[in-house]
Amino acid sequence: MRARKLSEELSSLSDVWKEWELRGAVFFSLALQIALICLGHRRKYLPHAWITVVTWLAYLSADSVAIYALGMISSMIREIKAGESLSKMDPHTELSTFWAPFLLLHLGGPDTISAYAIEDNELWLRHLLTLVNQAGLTVYVLVMAWTHPTLSFLAILILLSGFYKYGERVWVLRAASRKYFKESLAESKPRWRDSDKIEEECEVKRAEGYNAVPHQVIDINNEDAIMIDVTTAEFSSKKLSFGKDLEDQEYKRVAGTLLSASRLVDTSQRLFADHLFSMDERNSRLSILRGKHCAGDFKVIEIELGLIYDMFYSKAKAVYTRWGFICRLVVLFSICVALVLLSFTDKQPYSKPDLFLTFLLLAAAIFIELYALAHILFSDQRHRWSNSMGQYNLMSIKENEFSRWKLPKILQIEEMAVKFLYQGHADVTDDIKNLVLSKIKEMEARDVQKPPFPMMDRGNHALSRHKLLDQLKWSIELDFDMSILAWHIATELCYYLIDGLDSIKEKSLMGLHLSRYMLYLLFVCPSMLPARMGSIRFRDIIKPPGWHFDLPKFARDRPASGHNRRWRKPDISEEPHIAEIRDMLRNEVNHIAAWSASKEDQVEYMLNNGCRVAVELERVPRGWKWSVISQVWVEMLIYAAHKCKARDHAQQMQRGSELITHVWFLMAHYGLTEHFQIPLGPVATAEIIVNPW
Repeated sequence: MRARKLSEELSSLSDVWKEWELRGAVFFSLALQIALICLGHRRKYLPHAWITVVTWLAYLSADSVAIYALGMISSMIREIKAGESLSKMDPHTELSTFWAPFLLLHLGGPDTISAYAIEDNELWLRHLLTLVNQAGLTVYVLVMAWTHPTLSFLAILILLSGFYKYGERVWVLRAASRKYFKESLAESKPRWRDSDKIEEECEVKRAEGYNAVPHQVIDINNEDAIMIDVTTAEFSSKKLSFGKDLEDQEYKRVAGTLLSASRLVDTSQRLFADHLFSMDERNSRLSILRGKHCAGDFKVIEIELGLIYDMFYSKAKAVYTRWGFICRLVVLFSICVALVLLSFTDKQPYSKPDLFLTFLLLAAAIFIELYALAHILFSDQRHRWSNSMGQYNLMSIKENEFSRWKLPKILQIEEMAVKFLYQGHADVTDDIKNLVLSKIKEMEARDVQKPPFPMMDRGNHALSRHKLLDQLKWSIELDFDMSILAWHIATELCYYLIDGLDSIKEKSLMGLHLSRYMLYLLFVCPSMLPARMGSIRFRDIIKPPGWHFDLPKFARDRPASGHNRRWRKPDISEEPHIAEIRDMLRNEVNHIAAWSASKEDQVEYMLNNGCRVAVELERVPRGWKWSVISQVWVEMLIYAAHKCKARDHAQQMQRGSELITHVWFLMAHYGLTEHFQIPLGPVATAEIIVNPW
């Protein structure tokens, strides 16, 4: 008797579990879609670890949960078919079958993220097979459960929308895959046109009152750039809501930047297909890009990379078209019709949890489509990258960091944990952009007589300019990773040895942040650097007894920077014996620099090199020292950007663009990459770009 009662209780619990398991799976699938559409594009400009982790988990789970829930509905229908007439389906089963096309809609994914990593685009064939399987399964469920005409008709509306959305996802994944992306650009050619035709169009434009010049693009700066077909009348009808005195100027600046980026992006995407360019194209691009302020150049690059990110990681290629916009409206209309008709359906037979989940699915689907439409309409004003650079400071790692972490050590992820704990971010300031752009322009000027591309410096030019090449040439001829480590240690030591003068401290921040950014690339994004950590490993550096540089207490025990905290020098203004502490540090640096470190002991060798560089830099006059350091780091950054492959830049864009990618893209616009290898032709005429009077 007791056994029978227990069996009945277990059977009842099993029925309850089956009923709520399906509801939970459908609700979880919906929650994942909301998370993806809200966070999918924010990872471009918010460098927070939790966004990356949540987006990654949601992307990996979304398809599996939707397929699992759809399989549960199918199993439910098969059980009913095997046991009794389908005409006797209970109300819960009727609404459950109505949820099936929503799961196909979820498999289509949001517009903001079609791929988490660039490798996901290569899986388009797998998604095509999934589309066929799951669409067929959904049709099977609806056909087998065709007992409620109203629900079945509404389900067909959602089914067609889901089939289109998933088909669209397969198409954009295929278009962004390596093979088909290259093939789509293989036949694209520069949009040069016959020079006689250009001359004729110039005459027409001059007659209309425009200032049009053939063979070259009018000098367009980033504050008043206007391209063809943007007239003064259009300005008056497209005002942005700025102050009366600034709205014209501000609109022209914004519109010019956007239009310049849109003009360049057609050919810029060919960089990621490893196409070769002519110097004619370089000149045409430069005539559009050149501006009065460096921030304008970086802004154009930011917009271009934002558009290219959308090509690789979102449905932009399908959405930002007339057909894509119309289909969005049709899908939205279909879901709204389903919601209205379902509202007039007799709801008495259905349970409140089922009705709540059904209307929640409809409301959420409408929200997702409205969100996607808003994303299309206001895409010009959204954030495109974080304007920050990762930071990593070797001196902030405490000696016994590994030993006190038990669980990470057991799981063998202690190295990952340390990297995560000590990773920070700093803003990419206008001073850094100025320095990068001036160095690129300087390289272009030096290389103008030596096409197709320059010999990349790794600090030679900066050291030569300040007459330090004889003393420090050895430090930039090391393996690239060892050179970064040596100069990073030297930069940190020089920063701690600054005594007084806030102006010097402020000037030093640029070199300090660039130093920590290059170390961040070395340890966190090594694929973007020419050195693949071949000579020294991260674990060897930070795991005792590897890292044993006995820094003074104020340096060793400063606050560790968290993931989102800005790196900063500790405030030691209240220390009673600052001069003595600095003298101690100088003596220790001089002592280590005098070692005869063996190359076999990589850590000792690295520390010795860093101290040797620091000693030489301490001899440089105070006004020059940080200029030397900053310029050496910029040349190292430019060298690394030049050596990094386009595919590696595209891969790293999944977490938002890195500064090194912006530098590489800017170099490409100035013709300083290996893509520009075709010499100048005898005749080259750019498209007309006109400036209204």
